[in-house]
Amino acid sequence: YRPRPALTLIELTIALAITTTTAAVLAVLINATAMGTTTQQDGRRGLARLQPIKAQLGDAVGNARCILAAGSNYLVYWTGDQIGAVTPANDAVNLSELRLLEVDPTTKTLSLYSTQWPAGYSNASILAADQTYVADADWYAAAEAAKTSGFFSPTTISTGITAMGVSLDSATATSARLVSLNITYTDGVTTRSAIVGAGLQNPSAPW
Repeated sequence: YRPRPALTLIELTIALAITTTTAAVLAVLINATAMGTTTQQDGRRGLARLQPIKAQLGDAVGNARCILAAGSNYLVYWTGDQIGAVTPANDAVNLSELRLLEVDPTTKTLSLYSTQWPAGYSNASILAADQTYVADADWYAAAEAAKTSGFFSPTTISTGITAMGVSLDSATATSARLVSLNITYTDGVTTRSAIVGAGLQNPSAPW
């Protein structure tokens, strides 16, 4: 029986180096796998979060009768004369028929502005407050001014929205039939974008 020679210092050093390198490679692989899984999960959560936003935007644009103005972070449209409304049909834009879809980049909020009359408001008061706009109005300025009326108030569609680009299929807003909204949203860590396309189901320009 010949005794096994002990490891030399050089052999021991090489063995430790190989072990350390192997452990480092395994750590990198495990971390990469974890990051890939996390990214996939984040992507799924982002898509799941986007679905109700797309549905609300598609419904809003689809039910519009006419696009009045569009620009960076906003879309102004007319819902048309409303059956059974206090204000009689007049083929013109009234405050109660005006809508503003807008992103506030400071608060990162996407909101839809519409007119909400106070509870118990009389028909006479509604008729007096339901302003009729002229055909050549500056529609974005009109919508911004309507915010000060006390009736034109926002409903939050989503938070975490940092920007909204708007594209129309016509250079003239009132002639547009298709709307494309490029939504940029963030969860505080990752920023993504999505395009929401919708067509007016029953288009008709006022006047």
